[in-house]
Amino acid sequence: MPKMIENVDYRFVPHAEKPELWAIRILKGDFIETVLAYHAIAFNEVKDCLTFNFVVVESPDKDAVEQNEELQKVAGDILNSIIESGIQDGTVQTKERNADES
Repeated sequence: MPKMIENVDYRFVPHAEKPELWAIRILKGDFIETVLAYHAIAFNEVKDCLTFNFVVVESPDKDAVEQNEELQKVAGDILNSIIESGIQDGTVQTKERNADES
């Protein structure tokens, strides 16, 4: 899948139930108008990958549930885009973790 683009493929929106948080509205594709909110995002050192979870805040699609593997892929693609954009514009910073940090 091509790179997801903010305000083309997805948009940040206020979280309806938790106004201090932001959610993501999907603007294109199979899950159009589905709103997601990410929770835990972490690097899994054992599997050498980024792991995350999310919830579906709202959707017109009854198949848009967290267990749907296609939605999981879309959520991952969007998260990847957000992180890449954040690294490029400086809003996300990375650093090496010391071996003694846990």
